[in-house]
Amino acid sequence: MGGLALGIVLASAVFHASWNFLAKRSQRKVVFMWLSLVASSFIFLPMFFHCSPGVIIGSTGWFCIFMSSLLHALYFWLLGEAYERGDLSLVYPLSRGSGPLFVPLLAVCLIGERLTLPGIGGIALVVGGIYVIHLESFSWKSFLQPLAGLHGGASMWALLTGGSIASYTLVDKVGVGAVYPPVYIYLMMIGSWFLLTPYVLLRERAWIKRELAVNKKTIIVVGFLSNFTYLVILFAMQMSKVSYVAAIREVSIVFSAMFGIVWLGEKHARQKLLGASVIAMGVIFIGLSR
Repeated sequence: MGGLALGIVLASAVFHASWNFLAKRSQRKVVFMWLSLVASSFIFLPMFFHCSPGVIIGSTGWFCIFMSSLLHALYFWLLGEAYERGDLSLVYPLSRGSGPLFVPLLAVCLIGERLTLPGIGGIALVVGGIYVIHLESFSWKSFLQPLAGLHGGASMWALLTGGSIASYTLVDKVGVGAVYPPVYIYLMMIGSWFLLTPYVLLRERAWIKRELAVNKKTIIVVGFLSNFTYLVILFAMQMSKVSYVAAIREVSIVFSAMFGIVWLGEKHARQKLLGASVIAMGVIFIGLSR
């Protein structure tokens, strides 16, 4: 991978961790992310108008857009609920790390792919990192505590978020091959906002004005970053191997742990930083094994 591509991917990792940090600081996370989708729809509308002329979308493209919209709506809801319950330095590594973990496992089960030795090693590192990130200390007494912690609360919501990431990743792999990527991303974004809207208006309406009053500027920033980071990654993929790009971008896991510990004062810093680093290394192994 060249220096420019590496710089782009690392910058994208920082941006991705940053918008998750801002989402974690919001009052009602699901509403905040729903409003950020509204902001994105306006910010990237000129891009859509510029890129859409001449683009023909077939039945496969529309099916992928719908499925990805559904899965992204689920992703935003699950991620919001996870951040309501747990620390950034726990939820982000779990959700981002378990996503790439589920992809090869689903590929083995559904389409008969075989895992390579680096892939198996990467899976083991992700599982080990997930365990370490739940430790309250490095004492023998706390070693069995993560087994109970995975049964509910933020950890379970984060793992479900990872499952949604794995699912929309598989759909998007087909979708961007059938539809010009900037057009695909914009339509998917609009679709996910549309599908998430009934839940927000029926269950979370009271929070809309509160979020706008407190976080209006932050919503605009996240509306830009959440889609810009993905567009940047698409650009990097044109400059280097996709597997390298997908793997290296997961250093955002380490950045998120640092943001949560340094700026949000989250506890158990050593365990979370070590666990996040092990998860990131595991995801890199998985990415490079493809």
